[in-house]
Amino acid sequence: MTDNNRVVINDCYAVIKLNDGDFILADVKKDKESHQVYYPTVAVYSNELRLTADIVNLCVKRGVFLRTITCIREVMSESHRIAELCQQALNQLNKTER
Repeated sequence: MTDNNRVVINDCYAVIKLNDGDFILADVKKDKESHQVYYPTVAVYSNELRLTADIVNLCVKRGVFLRTITCIREVMSESHRIAELCQQALNQLNKTER
């Protein structure tokens, strides 16, 4: 999902590009009563590599916690998949800047 300067990754994190080139990492939350989606900020990054590393880490930790990741091979596979999603998201956000 893209909304000009926002891309949702793995249905649980959003990356928002600011006018100054920085990025906001946000959770994707849905209000239980109104069903309205909102994006509380997790962190702000000026470096795409650090942003990607944190998203990969958060997604892998989430998978371990939810027990969808149960072995090292699955950690490696999920890390690669999320890193590719991050690259696609950053490409999309950087493309809309031009």
